[in-house]
Amino acid sequence: MIKTAVWSDDEAQMFHTLKNAGKQYKEIGETLYTAFGKFRSEDSLKNKWRSTNWSVLAKTREKKEKLITVLTDKEAEKETLIKRTLANNERFVRREEARTDVIIDNIKSALYRLPKPKKSDITYTPRKGTKKYTAEHVGVMVSDMHIGASYDYEDTGGLSQYNLEIFKKRLNTMKHALLEIVERHRTMYDLPELHIFSLGDVVAGQPGCGQWNDNYIHLGTMEQVTEGTYALRDLLATWSTAFKKITFYGIYGNHGRVGKKGQTKTSDNWDRACYRMLQLSLCEYDNIEWHLPKTWWLNPKIQGHSFYLCHGDGIKGTTLAGVEKAESKIAGMLEQRLDYFLMGHFHSPAEIQTNSSRVIMNGSFMGGDMYSLRDLGKNSAPEQKIFGIHKKKGITWTYNIYLDGE
Repeated sequence: MIKTAVWSDDEAQMFHTLKNAGKQYKEIGETLYTAFGKFRSEDSLKNKWRSTNWSVLAKTREKKEKLITVLTDKEAEKETLIKRTLANNERFVRREEARTDVIIDNIKSALYRLPKPKKSDITYTPRKGTKKYTAEHVGVMVSDMHIGASYDYEDTGGLSQYNLEIFKKRLNTMKHALLEIVERHRTMYDLPELHIFSLGDVVAGQPGCGQWNDNYIHLGTMEQVTEGTYALRDLLATWSTAFKKITFYGIYGNHGRVGKKGQTKTSDNWDRACYRMLQLSLCEYDNIEWHLPKTWWLNPKIQGHSFYLCHGDGIKGTTLAGVEKAESKIAGMLEQRLDYFLMGHFHSPAEIQTNSSRVIMNGSFMGGDMYSLRDLGKNSAPEQKIFGIHKKKGITWTYNIYLDGE
């Protein structure tokens, strides 16, 4: 059986009109085919005429036409309202601009009528001679070198790259940048002492000891320790010539673990081995003082201010709120009031003022790495922090040293 094509409302309406006009079925079929492209036989037209309740169809069509009219009227009303609103807004803007012009003119007029200021009794007199301000100490944060890590632009889609040569270049940039900053500040006051806060993750890590991907570590563990010792030795040897005294604080990080977390003591750490080798290699430098704790933290007092030093891997979460919560708990455990909380680990330099202290987070030598780029969507710049420490004012000036700078 051949199915008859479905009748549309317009086709049925034309059929009804032609039939009432006295047209024959054959002529009607030809007209409908010309108008709608559907062939209707005389028998199908007869069946359609007999089976259709034309009065109901007419009422349905009338309802549709009324609905369309209502919707059209609503759209027209909406358009009129929009035009009226825009016109009102334009008038409002013109009125406010006029008011603003009047206010500005009144202010100008009032300023012109003000009496000329009298000469102040207080005058600035520049300091004469060689007198300087109070001496300060210098603090520099060194962390998250990850020596041995290696990935290229192909691995990261052109976002970042890192290897041993890039690390050495960035370390050399930092070495000279610190000396340049110190030289500028010494035109104002003396900077006799340098405090080096080495906050861990000197090495990239031993295979199978952490959640990091071993496929992006291209140096063996002993090579990482050796390269770290050489790099830090050159850094300290150079800086020791620029300061009367250097104090080195060696904190170990999570990447230096010698086994999986919980398998060995926390203090069994390749960062600590690097620090010990560094101390032995510089044993003849009398102006370097060493603080290499077995614990994961230190709480030295510098220029009368309490500093808390840690790597930061024990802090839960990656948000600043988590860091602030951890700082609050640690401050409650310490015997002396905490002034500054120094940490690394998160690879993003930041500062947070809490109720008890100022949290200072260091950057990294890597910048964006495989984990931060892929899992966190972060591509931080390779940076390290340096600051001045005043006896009364605490930390005064601070800089983020950009390690890819010239």
